[in-house]
Amino acid sequence: NKSDEREDIWHASLAGEVEVVKNLKVVADIGAERNPDKASDTHPAFIVGGLIYSLSESFDIDFGVKGGLNKTEADYSILTGITMRF
Repeated sequence: NKSDEREDIWHASLAGEVEVVKNLKVVADIGAERNPDKASDTHPAFIVGGLIYSLSESFDIDFGVKGGLNKTEADYSILTGITMRF
């Protein structure tokens, strides 16, 4: 934590997923979080959309795009990931 930043940060979001074909899901999330900057009363808000492809029961790859809904959030981010379950 940097000095002069809030320590009591909250995050709220609503997400959903739909399997469009076998092993491929479309996901979406919209949310906001408390700005750690004490000088700002504008809290970052965002929307995320993406795809999750299951290569097997224990291995997924994903791709998404996150867009900022206000000036305190980054304009956009490209997201990728992998998940291994064991």
